[in-house]
Amino acid sequence: MFVLILIVAISPDNLTGFWHSEPGLSEGYESCYFFWDTGEFAYLMSIEEGTLYMGDWFIKSDELVLNIWDAMTIGGIPMGIESYEIILEISDPGGIIPRIVLDGEPFYLLNRDPLEAIISLVPTYGMTSSEIEAFSTYD
Repeated sequence: MFVLILIVAISPDNLTGFWHSEPGLSEGYESCYFFWDTGEFAYLMSIEEGTLYMGDWFIKSDELVLNIWDAMTIGGIPMGIESYEIILEISDPGGIIPRIVLDGEPFYLLNRDPLEAIISLVPTYGMTSSEIEAFSTYD
């Protein structure tokens, strides 16, 4: 008997984009990741928690390594945090809907452009402190 085991490796190019824990945003933002092809990422645990964690990422074998070095509130207020590393098991279950599994939790690709997606959530993302102070969504 011949047994074929298919291992689907995740390519860094395939990870670039906005990944959400639900297949849509109809219920609002839940856990989500924004991965850039530059090796940077942002992570939001939940809209209620309201903190956007940022850092660098890379894939090593079947693990996603996240080096977190910064954080800010959704309102753009910087938070002082200590740098730390998280290692998540990553897999691609295949299928019609683009998704990945991180430590057993599925995430769905909702947008290939992480900058466009994060700006819709945090309009001040990427601004300096003085730019954030001058920014108003009502201008």
